[in-house]
Amino acid sequence: MQFRSVGIGVAAAWMALLVASEAARWAVTPVDQQLALSRAILVVFATGMYFAGTGDYGLRAPGKLPWIWMVPVSVVLGVSVGVAGAVPGPWWLWVFIGFADEVFIRGWLQAALAPVRQKLGDWSLPVLASGLFAGSMYLALMKQRAPGPMVLALVVGSTALGLAAAKLREETGSLAGPVAMHVLFGLGLALA
Repeated sequence: MQFRSVGIGVAAAWMALLVASEAARWAVTPVDQQLALSRAILVVFATGMYFAGTGDYGLRAPGKLPWIWMVPVSVVLGVSVGVAGAVPGPWWLWVFIGFADEVFIRGWLQAALAPVRQKLGDWSLPVLASGLFAGSMYLALMKQRAPGPMVLALVVGSTALGLAAAKLREETGSLAGPVAMHVLFGLGLALA
């Protein structure tokens, strides 16, 4: 492994922890703190897995993004989830969460499941698994006694976004589109 790659991994992990600690300090609610810290852990884990092994984690340019509609759909979905009662937070927190989720779920998890070529209609098992996992991560908010409508909005919205991002990751082989979708979703949430 090259020294440069290790340096990039250490820098990414350090930045994730720095952003998460700053988010936890400025977060208004314990839910915001939990979201920031959990996503920092995901980025550190995914970064470590990337530099520890080999695999296709989607860290490359997408070439051509076939889904131009991802921009308005992602923002509208984010605004809809926000209006339905999702966790308010500063825009930069949602941008960080979007990036961290995509690196872990679409970058590492979907890549790990890629050898499973099972198809269920137009959907592959890796796409379905990573899309459903994205929504299920917000079920942890129930343990913090978060309001039911907020949890439902985040689970349904994140599952829809997760399925679309997973399909885009599968088609392009890149994380660029899914990260853009998730960041735009987060900005839509912050606008609500």
